[in-house]
Amino acid sequence: MKILQLHVDFVEYEPVQKEMSAAEEAEKKKVKIDNCLLLLTTVEDKDDESTANKAIEEVENSLKSLKVNKIVIYPYAHLSNNLADPVTSMSILKEMERVAKERGIEVHRAPFGWTKRLSFSVKGHPLAEQLKDIGKGKVVERKIEKKYYVLTKEGKLIEADKYEFKKGEEDFKILVEQEALGIKGKENPEPKYLKFMKKFGIEWEEMSDLGHMRYGPLGSFIIDMLGEYVSKVVSSLPFPVYFVKGTNMFNLKEKAIAEHASLFGQRMYVVNSEDRQLVLRYAACFQQFAMIKDWQLSYKNFPFGAFEIADSYRLEQSGELLLGFRVRKLLMPDMHVFCRDLEEAKKQFLVLHEVIHSEMEKLGRKYVSLYNLTSLEFLEKNKDFFMKLLEREKYPILICVYPPGINYYWLLNIEYHIIDDLGRAREIGTVQMDFGNAERFGITYVDESGKKKYPIILHTALIGSLERFMYTIFDNLVKEENPVLPLWLSPIQVRVIPVSSKYIEEAKKVAVRLREKMIRADLDDREDTVQKKIRDAETSWINYIVVIGEKEIKSGRLTVRERKTKKIREMSEEELVKEIEEETKGFPKKMINLPLEVSKRPNF
Repeated sequence: MKILQLHVDFVEYEPVQKEMSAAEEAEKKKVKIDNCLLLLTTVEDKDDESTANKAIEEVENSLKSLKVNKIVIYPYAHLSNNLADPVTSMSILKEMERVAKERGIEVHRAPFGWTKRLSFSVKGHPLAEQLKDIGKGKVVERKIEKKYYVLTKEGKLIEADKYEFKKGEEDFKILVEQEALGIKGKENPEPKYLKFMKKFGIEWEEMSDLGHMRYGPLGSFIIDMLGEYVSKVVSSLPFPVYFVKGTNMFNLKEKAIAEHASLFGQRMYVVNSEDRQLVLRYAACFQQFAMIKDWQLSYKNFPFGAFEIADSYRLEQSGELLLGFRVRKLLMPDMHVFCRDLEEAKKQFLVLHEVIHSEMEKLGRKYVSLYNLTSLEFLEKNKDFFMKLLEREKYPILICVYPPGINYYWLLNIEYHIIDDLGRAREIGTVQMDFGNAERFGITYVDESGKKKYPIILHTALIGSLERFMYTIFDNLVKEENPVLPLWLSPIQVRVIPVSSKYIEEAKKVAVRLREKMIRADLDDREDTVQKKIRDAETSWINYIVVIGEKEIKSGRLTVRERKTKKIREMSEEELVKEIEEETKGFPKKMINLPLEVSKRPNF
């Protein structure tokens, strides 16, 4: 940050016109302040809230020596060629204003993003003009004083630190302790599920930025199947959902983009392109809202959804990164449900709430839920709605109420947590009720009387990001004696093993017939012993191992070893096919692009 600090007899400025659509709202009138410090301030790339704190600390020293207590923070982009993006700049200038007010300084701040007429008169003394180069200061934790309550199944609201946990509420207790009471779960630098992911070629990409993952052929298949699965879930919803696609970067000079990005904070990737600063999207909101503002909408079109599996980017702190859970590049199956009014929004919210819970229950897990609110008033006015939400929960719910003035776009934001193998609460699914972004982006519809109205928008990731849903599946398997992926998700469902090279052709026919039935089968044709091939199939988590020899050919029956149960059975090929089809019914079906013969594959 660069600040040209001027002790002035007066400063007068007048906003003339906006330089960008992201400019702050301001009146076009003259503002004059007498006897103050004028801070012509350039926010640079890499500046953050600690820079704002340090700047005010230094300015405060000057105020004391000059015996004045009045400052004017004036955005001024001409002291550096290394500018921060508009969202960061505005955020840091506002933070300077906040910190100065907290220290009892009289603060005036000129609007950001405007061409302004400026005149001032500098006092004639040696300290009247100073150029300050502000580096980063100490990181000052800005505490948001949230209040936590427990809403019991009977509808009673109890302060979280006074709630008495009942038998069977151990998972809920972990959530309350972690989120409300500041008691953290166990940390382990090498959770057990990590070795499971690496088995399938799912790991960090060391030649990229921190927090970016890569997927080998098996891992790539798994993540693609999860995408197909959530798309199938979305398609089954009781209202139309339109699948859309778009770009992943948006111009920070657009007001709606800048405002929405400012609510997300500084965890953003920003790309400079010619004279533009572009933010990489952190969900599908930007693209879907930018698209739907151009649709002609009638009340007859509601409710409807928009869906995309959006490549999303979040600049998470490096010390908090965790493979498959907290990453910087993620695949977000992001859906927005557009509703005419609050009553319709509550109805569809309940639909999404049911789907989110039922999807986790299919994995044998139960959510513990944190409900974030911007005021208790919304809960009190909609108590019946909250009681319906509560009916679907296994446990009481933890309520977090944010203080007034925290400018989020939602009134209700539910975080659905699992308790992982290490006893930590981990957010997976989410749904939010948004009352602000329709107006921000100019999304309107025509109601029955012909009037234009703003819809209410529900944001949801029904299964969380694809990475977090995958994380949940692998975390599930940590407790299993014979871990194996669900059959529908397993890259190779059946491995056919000939007892010797003499039976390769017969074994190959079996594998080919299974593939023709959309069963992912392969053939281990390598020159190894049967025992070694079986052992390799076991360690590769192949669901079914079929051994083909003289006995199987003569009898027409297959010898089948199932990894999950460790049982060895004799069954016909038709019986095996039927069993697999029954177990994978209702799930997506897809073949994997691997050679039939194991010998033809590289060792990946």
